Amino acid sequence: MAGSTSLPARGPETMAVLDATPDKLDMLIAAQGHHGGPDWLEALRARGRDGFRALGLPTPRAEDWRNLRLNALYGQSFTAGEGAVPMLTWAHLMPIVPKGIDCDRITMVNGRFSADLSAVGDLPEGVQVSGLADAIASDAARIEPVLGRIARGDADGFAALNQAALADGAAVIVPRGVDLSRPVHLLHHALSPRTPVVAQPRIVIDLAENARATVIEHWRGLAGETAFVNAVVEIRLARGARLNLIRLQTSGEAAFHIDRLAASVADDATLNVIQIDLGARLSRHGIDVMLDGRGATATLDGLFAIGAEQQTDTRSNVEHRHRDGRLSQTWKGVAGGRARGIFCGRVHVLPGAVGSDASMSSRNLLASRTAEILPKPELEIHADEVKCAHGATVGAISEQELFYLQSRGLDAAEGRRILTRAFAEEIVDRLPFEDFRAQVSGWVDRHMAQTVLTDAVVKEATAS
Repeated sequence: MAGSTSLPARGPETMAVLDATPDKLDMLIAAQGHHGGPDWLEALRARGRDGFRALGLPTPRAEDWRNLRLNALYGQSFTAGEGAVPMLTWAHLMPIVPKGIDCDRITMVNGRFSADLSAVGDLPEGVQVSGLADAIASDAARIEPVLGRIARGDADGFAALNQAALADGAAVIVPRGVDLSRPVHLLHHALSPRTPVVAQPRIVIDLAENARATVIEHWRGLAGETAFVNAVVEIRLARGARLNLIRLQTSGEAAFHIDRLAASVADDATLNVIQIDLGARLSRHGIDVMLDGRGATATLDGLFAIGAEQQTDTRSNVEHRHRDGRLSQTWKGVAGGRARGIFCGRVHVLPGAVGSDASMSSRNLLASRTAEILPKPELEIHADEVKCAHGATVGAISEQELFYLQSRGLDAAEGRRILTRAFAEEIVDRLPFEDFRAQVSGWVDRHMAQTVLTDAVVKEATAS
């Protein structure tokens, strides 16, 4: 469907300074506007407000946040992300539409569903692919059992803030036994052409027993624009359900991106996640997976590639709550310039979760002498007869391999690009759909060349 959209104009702008105390909550919530809805939704928001007032925003004194420099975000002044913006058309979105795939597409602009930029074809009976506010208005009974139940607002101050401002986003609801033949593309586009904006979308994915779906999330922003996206994704997989989830983050270099993914995986259900993180000045991803049933399975694969002054932090926590749960996790990172990458992966095997099998690997490559990567794998085991393993490495580009490429006629800069790209290829190659995989591979290549391995960085890294 072709078309364009301009978000409705607002009245006088409400500016709010983001700081690490709860004092600014009312202004931040006012900046989001559009409250109302059923009583249970208002109660959910109220719990978010209470949670934020109790928690505030994280500070470096909090263990899970101490390695992320948040001062770049705190102190920024933000306004509503839903005011008048330049006209956005399909021409702007076509370069990032997944190639070679017939998708049902939900587009969100600054946290709000855009009907004009979304395209949903005929769906099997009972399937809902829509904006979240529309889903609540049309069939609240299908949203209430999930919304705020999987991703609790008391996880941290950002999660509480998202819940307090809960208004819109996207919903993917698949009933029992339905296998969606077309992937669902959830595109979030942040726009802040005049003043920094804050957007707080909520995404709900609910697959009933033996349902199947592939979902592609893409968080995007434009170069030079200061937008703050604070998102929450809630996933519930019933017995035997299977979700393939691809997550792409390519926000502009001045943007801030924080999200939390929370998933409940029931008996014999499977969650497969591939996450590729390239953009934003600062990004933080919280991944909480509860293996809530016997034989529940999760595969979590990720790649971050950062340069210049970028920071990224991924914290995954997988709880084995029942027998015979399975986890396979591979996370790779590349950092150049003065970038800082953080990965903390935690596996928690609860009492009674015998037969659990978990493997976790964090492998990282430093492309400059001034970059940092901080891996921290953790195992906490409270059951017998389990199989758990973890490993983490941080290294530089192999001088021996680089010399080999130079002996074949390549210069040092090109050799480093080849070796760095080969390191990242393992995760990119796991993406489905050949044309789409090539498209994402091109994005990674360009980002590596422009940000991670610039000529200045290469000279610095090779200097004696």
